[in-house]
Amino acid sequence: MSGPSSDAGSADASSLRVLHVDDDPAYLDLTATYLERIDEAFAVTSETDVDDALETLDDEAIDCVVSDYDMPEADGLELLQRVRDRGIEVPFVLFTGKGSEEIASEAISAGATDYIQKRGGNDQYEVLANRVRNAVDQHRSRAALAESEERLSRFIEQSPLGTIEYDADFRIVRANPAAEEILGYDESELLGGTWLPFVPASERRHVAALERDLLSDKGGYQSVNENVRGDGERIRCAWHNQVVTDADGAVIGVFSQFEDVTEETARKREIERTNAVLSTALDALPVGMLVEDADRRVIRVNQRLFDLFGLDGDPEDATGLDCRKLAADLSGEFADPEEFVARIERVVDAGAPVNDERLALADGTALIRTYRPIDLPGGDGHLWAYRRAKRPE
Repeated sequence: MSGPSSDAGSADASSLRVLHVDDDPAYLDLTATYLERIDEAFAVTSETDVDDALETLDDEAIDCVVSDYDMPEADGLELLQRVRDRGIEVPFVLFTGKGSEEIASEAISAGATDYIQKRGGNDQYEVLANRVRNAVDQHRSRAALAESEERLSRFIEQSPLGTIEYDADFRIVRANPAAEEILGYDESELLGGTWLPFVPASERRHVAALERDLLSDKGGYQSVNENVRGDGERIRCAWHNQVVTDADGAVIGVFSQFEDVTEETARKREIERTNAVLSTALDALPVGMLVEDADRRVIRVNQRLFDLFGLDGDPEDATGLDCRKLAADLSGEFADPEEFVARIERVVDAGAPVNDERLALADGTALIRTYRPIDLPGGDGHLWAYRRAKRPE
């Protein structure tokens, strides 16, 4: 059984709870007085009985145990063993009047954090306070690091992104389940090796240069590369690489997180190809075309529309323009400018198709307009087609 002090120690990091075990009550009182006077963060609990001390450890948050060696019920090393058997890993300092190199060596070998021999005078309490403070600070630092590493490990294991951890020599020390699934390798097949199995020969020179740059700059790098799965399938992955350094700037590891973007890349290429075909087809139409998004912004216009309205410039530069403003700017071409603008608003609000609507121009000619509401990935859209009306014979 382990109590509140098994690893965490005091809940309040500014306090330091010490359990002092000694069969001499007077010495316990004296030690508590000096320790709490030397460091106001110290709070000392004193016990003369080993079983009572163990019960205190089970019930209270203790940061450090200070114990005498020669006690009637059990010596200090026996108490240490019983503490550790309970799974309590807080620092344990042997503070004893019975001193020898043999006992000191035995104490450290048994897992004691420190060994201090009692001496005459008050200086011994200064030494004890310093040793206890150092032992607790180091224990807390190690516990915080272990907790941080545990959180990182859990994050990596549960991350939907593939994650590979390399050591300072760029050897793989970890690959999470997502990495195994994406690359088609078991972690055991990758550990101790390099990235060679999943990088095609054509990419290896590039990846080797990236490795050198990462270790030299000690920064991060993102790229999209072709990779080879364990079954030989070629995929494309987006990689995010980050070098991790210690306080002195020395490389301690490299983390690579990645995701399979093969389908996304294929879709992007297909969209680009489709857009290129549609753009070519749009420009080849004998009618002026205008495509708006749900916010009434220009997505695409063709050259024929520019020609119909006598507009200068490149149609591609019109992308993103406010269609309401564009309609107002073009309204002067029509016999009834205000009605031209108002009619567009009514058509858009109705959201119903309009076929071959005749629009009188100020010069006595006319345009024929057709409207269709359309579905776009970002919401509703609007498609307008304009052509010259035939002159009456």
